[in-house]
Amino acid sequence: MTPMQTPGQIQISQTPRPADFDRSRRGPVVLVGASVRAAAESARIAGFSPIAVDHYGDRETLAAARRWYGLDDFLDSAESRPLDRIVPKRAPIAIVGGLQSGYRWIGPTRLPFWGASPEQFLSCDRPEFLSDLAAHAAVRFPETRSAGAASPGWLVKRRGSSGGLGVSYSEGVGEIPAGAILQRPVRGRLCGASFFGLGDRAMLLGVCRLLKKRIGPHPFVFAGALGPIPLSVASVHSLDRLGDAVCCLSPLVGPFNIDVVLQHDTVTLLEVNPRWSASMELVERAWGATLNEPCSMFDESADWIRRVEQIALDRGGVFPSDRAFIKRVLFARTDRRVVATDFDGPPSDDRWVWKDVPRRPTDVRRHEPLATLIAPLERMSLQQAFRVMV
Repeated sequence: MTPMQTPGQIQISQTPRPADFDRSRRGPVVLVGASVRAAAESARIAGFSPIAVDHYGDRETLAAARRWYGLDDFLDSAESRPLDRIVPKRAPIAIVGGLQSGYRWIGPTRLPFWGASPEQFLSCDRPEFLSDLAAHAAVRFPETRSAGAASPGWLVKRRGSSGGLGVSYSEGVGEIPAGAILQRPVRGRLCGASFFGLGDRAMLLGVCRLLKKRIGPHPFVFAGALGPIPLSVASVHSLDRLGDAVCCLSPLVGPFNIDVVLQHDTVTLLEVNPRWSASMELVERAWGATLNEPCSMFDESADWIRRVEQIALDRGGVFPSDRAFIKRVLFARTDRRVVATDFDGPPSDDRWVWKDVPRRPTDVRRHEPLATLIAPLERMSLQQAFRVMV
């Protein structure tokens, strides 16, 4: 049975299957987010038939999805249950990306949710929840305010934003904006930890270093990731406690992400995303390369339990970190028109893969994303990967 959570109900498959199991089709799943390409490819690997709802409908999303719909059509809809008209009966909805407009418009649906419900997204976004979570896990949480005067040099974070577009430095003028929090900056490596929730506990599957780019007033725009990276034993234990604490306070079945800052053995919690996250496709690739089998965050709980036990037995570790990958979002240096054939030429390394390619000619403004490059991360290719431009 597919690991699916509806509000107040948790279901976990208890039947493990061998690595060479012939995956039958598991039916449709609706993926909703700003960009669902990576999640659609992952869901397809797990045997689902994805129905994609996002802003872009890029070439790879259309190739992976059974159908694609523009997200704006639903955000502007006057219908009380806008998703119900496109979804086969009882097909689950998976929220797999941040939405600037929030998730309330999804809530009236009568369909079940795969993973977290909109209510859980709202809960995980509250500073009080994050502070309690950090205390439960014995990790740090930055000083955070939701009202009062803005302090210069602190971070202004607009709640509900994603991709770093809602984060900027405060100039220390006036009050904290409505719908935002003020948070003291933290030094260290910004990382995303990928977990698979089992309802009352979680499995840490990998940690990736997050790449950021300054665009105008936004210094932390998501620009990719690299990993999984090796961690100290102390950091792994802290992250294990953090993942278990999330499931204790807000039970989750399926993938979720926690953004943290790592400095030596100190872990500082930043935010919890109870959903698929952008760095997870690198974690999947690392597991797949290590175990020589297709791995998806949409696989059943029993699959990931078996894999974690196998890694612990064969390698004495908790997750693979000797097979790393880089994911780099490429941004336009100038205003330009982009066509899919720009990415059809052979790259200098045949292991590089282009993703998120526009499906039709598109006018792209300076600093807007062009496409995404994914490649194995090796000592000789790292410098090359950072120099690649379209």
